[in-house]
Amino acid sequence: MDLTLREIPDFPPPWSYASAGQPGERRGRIAARRAFVELKLCCTRAAAELGGPYGGQLQRQIRQACEPIELWLLRGALLTALPDERAEPHRRAIELALDRVFPTPLRLQA
Repeated sequence: MDLTLREIPDFPPPWSYASAGQPGERRGRIAARRAFVELKLCCTRAAAELGGPYGGQLQRQIRQACEPIELWLLRGALLTALPDERAEPHRRAIELALDRVFPTPLRLQA
């Protein structure tokens, strides 16, 4: 994937800086971190259903992700690799988790 930051819709700042300088800064950072962890868990659950070397590669990439945008970039490959009958529940969970991480709506185009 050769995406530049200009091609990513509504690119937010890193989660750790999202609430800098605002009242309740610590609470904001904690909420952002929890949302990121929830997103990472949703992606991990979806990747766990994949087998073979491609599934293993996606699982490693998800584990190594440090920012929500990295998971946003992996979501298309992850959901495409899932069989159709298993993809829909994971798609909904990932979309809900993404809505919590990114305050502005993303255009989910895989």
